[in-house]
Amino acid sequence: MAVSITNDPRLDAADDSVAEDGTAPVDSRVISPTVLASAGERGMLPFVLLAALVAFAAIVRIIATHNDLWLDELISLQIAKAVKTPWQIFSVVHSDNNHHLNTLYLYLMRAHDSAPVYRYLSVVWGVSLVPAGYWLLARRSRVEAVILAGLLACSYPLIHFSSEARGYSGALFGSMLACAALTRWMAETGESRRSFFLGLTYGMAIVVAILSHLTACLVWLPLALGSLLEMLERPGRMKWMLRWVGVNLLPAFVLAALYFFDLRFLTELGGQPMTVLHGLGRMLALAIGWPAKDSATVCVVLVPLIGLTIWQLTAESKAKEPLAILLALIYLVPLACMLLLQPAFFSPRYFLVVVPFLYVPLAMLLARLVGRRTGLLALTGLLMLFVAGQTYLYANFLRVGRGQFTAAIEYMLAHNSSSQLSLSSNQDFRSSVELSYFAPRLLHDRHMVYVPRDRQGSAATDWFILHQEGYEASGPATLKQPGHPTWYRAAYFGASELSGQAWTIYSHQPPD
Repeated sequence: MAVSITNDPRLDAADDSVAEDGTAPVDSRVISPTVLASAGERGMLPFVLLAALVAFAAIVRIIATHNDLWLDELISLQIAKAVKTPWQIFSVVHSDNNHHLNTLYLYLMRAHDSAPVYRYLSVVWGVSLVPAGYWLLARRSRVEAVILAGLLACSYPLIHFSSEARGYSGALFGSMLACAALTRWMAETGESRRSFFLGLTYGMAIVVAILSHLTACLVWLPLALGSLLEMLERPGRMKWMLRWVGVNLLPAFVLAALYFFDLRFLTELGGQPMTVLHGLGRMLALAIGWPAKDSATVCVVLVPLIGLTIWQLTAESKAKEPLAILLALIYLVPLACMLLLQPAFFSPRYFLVVVPFLYVPLAMLLARLVGRRTGLLALTGLLMLFVAGQTYLYANFLRVGRGQFTAAIEYMLAHNSSSQLSLSSNQDFRSSVELSYFAPRLLHDRHMVYVPRDRQGSAATDWFILHQEGYEASGPATLKQPGHPTWYRAAYFGASELSGQAWTIYSHQPPD
């Protein structure tokens, strides 16, 4: 029995000694990571691993759907229940919480009353992201493809938003699928059915991404620009320019129509003030599974990773890999936003669409370890650190969800002596949306009276809700309002950092 050794330039040779027929005998020197990697490239193992990763991605995302809907999901659900026809989602509703395909799905599911059901479309997109990432790198190396699929399956930010009834997950999937199709389309040398299919897949994937969430434009613009620059360097550039226009025509038409019917009338609800730099830093930290929130320790990890990424992209550019320019331009977009934009409010999730592409050069770098004698140990160790960080973030998310509104209302009911629950808060709009959904499900034969802020000076309540972001600590121990008794902190119901609302509950009774 003999095992052939493939000549893969990305893998080190296992051993220089071979028999006359070009094969090496099976012994301890030859059964090495290189041979195993070669067998994995050729056999069914990558597909088995991909199937396992897809199943794992589905399980962890479905589990993450079983918690309370939060403010933005509830607003989207209100929109879906208010419209009379699907067309009104695209032409009448002009809200930044209207993520068109997600709202359309909620419209179709409006008869249900189940948080997981409302989130299943996002789960489908999120699970589909894993094979889309595999497809992106499979043309280069199945080892790289499997590693990327694993990173996508285990990433906490990707799990979080692919278990939430909003449009981010569709934007992630569409952007990754578009990049995969575009790189293969760019590798085509002439017109063919395959080239047409790849161009159509690219265009339709961008449409799905944009109609899911407009932040997908942060990826579409670099993909379009990078492919244009590559086309301009080819002989017969006019022919390639026309083909480039053809593959981008459909998403351009859809975006123009969306602008005409909806986006030019768009209204924004606002949010918590945050700098673009801080938002980008937090998203990068969560993407690599770094649980600490201080900027200093995050930089210790990010700086070498950024250096290695630049080194890998430089090597790929010299090898004429089309992915190199696409990824470089994708990374420049957040940096340009950080330097040029001064928004009134910002959130780390606005950069979420870039996160899957951060894992692409990391997968390339990690795959370099597979063909080395001690590489598998190093690869295993690095992946275990990544998974450990993501597991910590995921476990914390399962504990607090996107807010614990049901538990908070149940707490107030359990500690309320009368049949009437009277309360007020520092956020009338948020309270009206959240309480109108959860309170009827929990009050039963009791009543609730909510006092808005402009009447809090003349009407006393038993409870006060302090709304906070998930990354903020609980409210102060006491609150004071002129002409009213002191509020004492009774309980804190936290939320995840990326999306959700935390409640600090106050009463007039001092804590025991």
